[in-house]
Amino acid sequence: MIFKDKEKLSPRYIPENLPHREDQIKTLKSFLWNSLQNPSKALLQVLQIMGDVGSGKTVTTLRFGDEFQKEAIRRKINLKHVYINPKVHGSSRIILYRYLVQEAAPEIFSANLSAEELLIELIRHLQRTNRYLLISFDEIDYFVKHSKESVIYDLTRLNEISPGRPTCVLGIIFTARSTKFHEKLDRAELSTLGAFPIRFDSYSSKEVFDILEARVGGAFQPRAITNDVLEYIADITSSSPVNGDVRYALDLLLYSGTLASNEGAEAVNQEHVRKVVNATHPSITDEDILNLSEKGRVVLLAIARALKRAKSSYVSLREIRSTCGIVCEEYRLKKIDEIEEQVQDLADRDIIDIKSLTSIGISGVSTEALERFLDKLVDRIRIGIDKS
Repeated sequence: MIFKDKEKLSPRYIPENLPHREDQIKTLKSFLWNSLQNPSKALLQVLQIMGDVGSGKTVTTLRFGDEFQKEAIRRKINLKHVYINPKVHGSSRIILYRYLVQEAAPEIFSANLSAEELLIELIRHLQRTNRYLLISFDEIDYFVKHSKESVIYDLTRLNEISPGRPTCVLGIIFTARSTKFHEKLDRAELSTLGAFPIRFDSYSSKEVFDILEARVGGAFQPRAITNDVLEYIADITSSSPVNGDVRYALDLLLYSGTLASNEGAEAVNQEHVRKVVNATHPSITDEDILNLSEKGRVVLLAIARALKRAKSSYVSLREIRSTCGIVCEEYRLKKIDEIEEQVQDLADRDIIDIKSLTSIGISGVSTEALERFLDKLVDRIRIGIDKS
C-alpha cells in the first residue's frame, strides 16, 4: 500500500505549517495584527501579494486568514476571513459581491440588489452588528484581464460608504502573478493599491524538497517514497519550464504514487516519476482543472480531443465547436452556446493559446509530447466532469 491519505496532496489542502513562507506571513502580520487591538477604530489596510504560479501565494493567504480569524475569536472579536477567487466564484462584479455577502452576512443577502447596493448593505450591517471582515481577493490579475468592470476601486474605497466611520473591513489582500495588470488600471485605482507589494519568489530545488518532505509524512505510508525520489521531483520542479511551481510537484507526487500503486509496487521510484513527466505538463495542473466550471472542462476536453484527432498543435474554433457537441452528447449535457467565451476564458487562465480563430492550442506542449499529454489530460478532465 502506497498512500496513507491522498488528500494531503490535493490543491485544496491547507497545511498547518508552510516551509519557506514564514517571512511572508510575518510581513502580513506586521500590517494587520495590530488592527485586532482596537478593531472599531482600525483603518482599512490594502495589501498586494505578487509571485509566479505555484509560489505559495494562495496557500499562504488562506493560512494567514485562518490564523487571523482564530486570533480575533480568541480576543472575542466577531471576525470572518472571506476568500474570493474569480476563477472559482465567478468572473463578474455582481456575482463576486453576491458571493462576498453570502459568505460574510447571508442574512442580508438579496438577489435584487445591484453590485453597489450589496457593498453598501454589507458595510452598514457590519457596523450595526459590530462584525468585522478580512477579505482575500485571489487572482486579481485574471479578473482585470478578463473583465472590464472594476472591483479594485470599489473595495479599496469602502471607507467612502460611511465617511468618518470605520468600514469594519480590516484588510483586503490582493494576489497576482506580477504587477503587469497595473497597466490596465487607472491612476485612482493604482493609488489605492499601494506601491510596495509583498514578493513571493519562485521556490528553489531545496525549498521544493522541504515542502514535499513536509507533505509526505501525512500522504504516504512509511518507506513508500525515498528522499532520492523527492530530490528528483524537486530538481524537475525547480528547472525550466516548471520554474518552481509547487502545484506541479504535488501533481507529480500524486500521479507517481498512483502509478506505483496500480503496478503493485511497494514504493515509488524515479522511473514512476519519469513516466508521469512524459504524460503531463506544467501548463495544466489539477488545480487548473478543479477551478474550471463544468462548461470550461467540457470545452477543454473538446479542445484536447480535437487536437488529438487532428494530430496537430493547433485546431480551429469550428473544430472545437463540432467536438464540443459530441462531448455534450456523450455526457448527456446541455449544449454549450457560449463556446467562444469559454475558449477566451481558458486563454485568460493561460491554459490554452489563441493565435487566431483557426489556430487554437494547448500552451507550452511540444508536438512530440502532445499525444501522450492529451491522453492523460482527457482522463483527468473526464474525472473532473464526472465529479461535477
